[in-house]
Amino acid sequence: MGGEHASGFKPRVITESSNPQPAGNPGRFMLAGLVLVFLYALHLSYCQNSVLPFLDKAFTDSDMNANLHWAAGIKTQGWLNPIPYHPYTAWMHEVAPYGRWVQWWGGEQIFQQSPLYAYLLAALPGNLLYARIVQALMSAGVCVFLGMLTARIAGHRAGWLAFWLAAFYAPFYACSWPLLRDGLGWFITAALLWALVELTRSTWPSDRSRRLGWAIGALLGFGYLTREFYLLLIPLVGGVLAFFAWRRRAGDVLPRVLIALILTLSPLAVRNYCVGAPLLASSNRFAESFIEGNAAGAHPYHPMIPPYTRSILYQTGAQPWGVIRATFASHPGTWSWVRLELLKTLSLLDPYESPDNLSFYFEQTISPVVRFGLQYWMLLVPALAGLFLTIYRRDRAHLWLWLFLPVLLAGILVGTPISRYRQTLALLLIPWAAYFLSYFWGLLQRRDFRVAGGWGAILLLGWGLVLGPLARQPRQQYERPAEYVLAARICQQLGWEKEWAQTQRELRQKFNLEPP
Repeated sequence: MGGEHASGFKPRVITESSNPQPAGNPGRFMLAGLVLVFLYALHLSYCQNSVLPFLDKAFTDSDMNANLHWAAGIKTQGWLNPIPYHPYTAWMHEVAPYGRWVQWWGGEQIFQQSPLYAYLLAALPGNLLYARIVQALMSAGVCVFLGMLTARIAGHRAGWLAFWLAAFYAPFYACSWPLLRDGLGWFITAALLWALVELTRSTWPSDRSRRLGWAIGALLGFGYLTREFYLLLIPLVGGVLAFFAWRRRAGDVLPRVLIALILTLSPLAVRNYCVGAPLLASSNRFAESFIEGNAAGAHPYHPMIPPYTRSILYQTGAQPWGVIRATFASHPGTWSWVRLELLKTLSLLDPYESPDNLSFYFEQTISPVVRFGLQYWMLLVPALAGLFLTIYRRDRAHLWLWLFLPVLLAGILVGTPISRYRQTLALLLIPWAAYFLSYFWGLLQRRDFRVAGGWGAILLLGWGLVLGPLARQPRQQYERPAEYVLAARICQQLGWEKEWAQTQRELRQKFNLEPP
């Protein structure tokens, strides 16, 4: 990711027969690595010396807590995990008894979500700090892959810009602490994007293209074991690679992708066969997630349970196609559903980071890296400008990013687009923002101030819209009391008098609530 790229557009295709110039001196890479390690170490240090290590167990209705119980069950039952942990939270009590939920899930042997993260958590030592270190390393890996990906499609200057944008991107740090699968999914997807770009730009057939084929198949399999939207991504990637193989008359890459995919998914198939589950079943949460995000009465960006949830589940038995039809039928008309989807899409342009497990804004009060880092809305506008430029210039180097965009959007909008779900888009927004900023810097270098001034005005207008009319959530309502209430209880139990007094003051000042 070193050197310069003159225009930011139409980068030279580098194949194995090319002789590219060295990417940069080793000192630049060492400095980048040291800064990245320092930032994540600083973030972990502040989080570890706060109430955050206790919230996973205290927040009993959270996915963080569910992952702890699930990992403990894997350690107890062995890797087959015949009866995986299934959260039965307060809102689920109001909908149906546990036995009914088991019927809707298809049996207790069905995983409650894609299982790879829970197995990773179970494989790590009991001290959860190790899990946080691994998650920090995966987030740092995302920065590296985004830098290499962007350097390949937009030049070395854009690659370094992408690396530093990712390295200072606050949501990556905020999501690297909670015991959630998002960081693992981002790491796999960033690696997959890089591998696909490398494969597309390499010579077919060649030893390198064959190695990349094995890697892509494995990444697709690991992705399916981590996030459910890979159910859409796998056929898309397979179809495009099949088209490339036909055009290039090279039939040795695609079989390797398929074999690696099958081998990666084989442990899931063997496990499911042994416990009597459908071979590729990896999650039972589609019905409730789809209802939560699409039924009449759903909120466009806050997680809440719509009033039709109980009736839809009982009416359909949680069967996917029945749930989809009944959810659409819950609306009084087509416009009601279209309006909800439009509001959900607009929420992707809102600077508000909608929480569910752990509030972004609560972490800001603890970690200076989250508080002072780059935020989603800051990257959004230059990223959209970069996307426009790639389309206007017909820069086919961005093909895989274009193809991934609708799939990632579908994966977000199928439910409620809370903050940690929409951060998946950052895997595309950061390369496009770097692409645009590299182009913008090139304009300034060439003293093309008229065009640069026009783009500068567009950026200011975009940020004004994002922070103004598109900001639907009032700023005074960004924070929620849940974390502060739990923090007050934890501090009281641990005897942290100073922190308890501080949390009491914050509850009174921010929410006008008396501490528990």
